[in-house]
Amino acid sequence: MKAFLYKAKGALALALAMSMFCPQVFAAEALSAEQQGVQAAPVVELTEEELAAMALPQLTVEEALAKAIKHSASLKDLEDTLDYLKESDEKIYDRIGSVKIPSYEYKRWTSEGMHSLVSAVYQLDSGIKQAKLGEKIQKMALEVTVKSMFSSIKNNQDSLKLVQKNADIQQKLYEQGYAKYRLGMLSKYNLDQLQVAAEQAKGNAALLESTLEQTYIKFNNMIGENPDKRFEFVYDVTFEPYEMTQTIDQYINSALKEDLSIQVQELATDAAKFKKNYRNYDAVTSTDDADALDYDKQKRALKTAKENKELLIRNAYLQLGQMETMYASAQADLTKAQANYRVAQVNLQAGNVTKTTVEQAEMGVISAQNALNEIVYNYDMLVYTFENPSLLTDTSAAK
Repeated sequence: MKAFLYKAKGALALALAMSMFCPQVFAAEALSAEQQGVQAAPVVELTEEELAAMALPQLTVEEALAKAIKHSASLKDLEDTLDYLKESDEKIYDRIGSVKIPSYEYKRWTSEGMHSLVSAVYQLDSGIKQAKLGEKIQKMALEVTVKSMFSSIKNNQDSLKLVQKNADIQQKLYEQGYAKYRLGMLSKYNLDQLQVAAEQAKGNAALLESTLEQTYIKFNNMIGENPDKRFEFVYDVTFEPYEMTQTIDQYINSALKEDLSIQVQELATDAAKFKKNYRNYDAVTSTDDADALDYDKQKRALKTAKENKELLIRNAYLQLGQMETMYASAQADLTKAQANYRVAQVNLQAGNVTKTTVEQAEMGVISAQNALNEIVYNYDMLVYTFENPSLLTDTSAAK
């Protein structure tokens, strides 16, 4: 599972939006609506009742997570398995009373009947522990997925508005160019260029809209809702630099003890040791060497898992600092875009630029704000995985 879901999920959307900041052919010479004799359509205001009827139902991360947990088939399988193991465990204890699992730090021989009984109890107890850990990990993974899709949808929604705005501007430039062409003020070649730009912008908007629809369908399937249902996603995340109250080494030591994936590995090592040391003297003992070898392998696997997890935690901590730098840079970009927008507005009042130039500067502000928002979402996701290192994997680190 890809735990480092903080990476840019709106990369496609941002790539599509790049074309909107390129200089437009004859943008400064475009005719205004008044010059073309176009009359603006009257604005129709909706009543409060009509607005309320059109409003989408709100959905928070917590509500979506509850729906996802309820709908998850894999989580239901884990719950059923856990219930089955608990019932089996209770039946054994009802039949034979309490069974004390012996110490198996050293090799201990026992009768066939006792060996079968204690082994069965041990396997049930170990299975219950594994199922409980699996249930916790699955719920944490669902929360990551829900947050990831929330941020992905909101990023794409913001990008779609931007791309659609660019498509509107390109279409307006083409229409203005066509009016100039009819007046003999623009060549056919330049008109064709404007038409191509308008068609490309329209295609980019349609492509991003299709991508967003696919994400909606995937999200709704995860939470068990109708594919066509839409929500207003409530995901208020603010950027706050992460502060450590201890050294990174102290954090790692504590994290390794609480890490659920490490605990699963420890259970497997514990089971291998039990199998190696708790022996049935009535049975053939030809498996002694194989069981000892398996135990050694499990110990090495546990050691390797801890070492890898330590590297993943350190890497995540470094990436927190990197994203804080990215946030500061994105803030600077937003400030610059806002300044350019204000300059464009002043130049419009002075008659030095067209309204389209101002709209393009405004799009620069929107794009910079979208980029800043995306960093905030990704940073929040990274903090969550850093504080829940059970979700950190080699795959996520590579991302």
